[in-house]
Amino acid sequence: MSRNAEKFLDTFNFIEKHLKSKFNNGYYMPFGELIRKASAKEGVIKRYRENLFTYSDLRNVMVHNSRINGRIIAEPLDDVVENIERIWEQIQHPEKVSKFKKKVYYCFTDDMLSKALQFMHEYKISQIPIIEKGVIIDVLNSSHIADWLAAEKSVTPSETVIGDVLSNAERNNNFETISGNMSVFDAAEIYKNSYMKPPVNWYYDALVITPSGKPDEQMTGIIVLKDIAEFISG
Repeated sequence: MSRNAEKFLDTFNFIEKHLKSKFNNGYYMPFGELIRKASAKEGVIKRYRENLFTYSDLRNVMVHNSRINGRIIAEPLDDVVENIERIWEQIQHPEKVSKFKKKVYYCFTDDMLSKALQFMHEYKISQIPIIEKGVIIDVLNSSHIADWLAAEKSVTPSETVIGDVLSNAERNNNFETISGNMSVFDAAEIYKNSYMKPPVNWYYDALVITPSGKPDEQMTGIIVLKDIAEFISG
């Protein structure tokens, strides 16, 4: 057996053993069913589900129908071996949302709108977490501001309290706080699933990162859709 074939089969077996142990108490289950069960519970498996189905087919050919007239008929290419090894590494050590750690600019409900607008302009950001009594209650964005503008005859941001802007918004609380230890794949699934929550056909405005995912903790980062899009599975 070639070196590529050995590496591919070894890595596939590591993945299968890991999934069987974690999602089926170590008992045997057909690999396809195992992937379906695991992908319902873990974002990283769902992200690479189609690859794993394909590699399962390749494994079956290699193990059960590997030779014709003594010649190997299925030989994994270098990039296939590299990819399955990369998938195995992500399964073991998935990237965490801590990669999005950054300074978060926020306002309080009794701050003036002009403060939030200054942050948006100066730091080129579109989402501003809003805090009331030590808890993140919303994420202010351009949609909130547009709703407020549409309802007012005259506007003076320096005299308008952010709480009043939010009270006129058509859509509030369209965000979620998540733990800094969450994988980017699980965070991407939260974003993807938010599209089907009321209001339907509208993704979360943001995911706000705190140490353990509680809204009364210090914010350590914020994720918007463009940040996480590449991790969202089909």
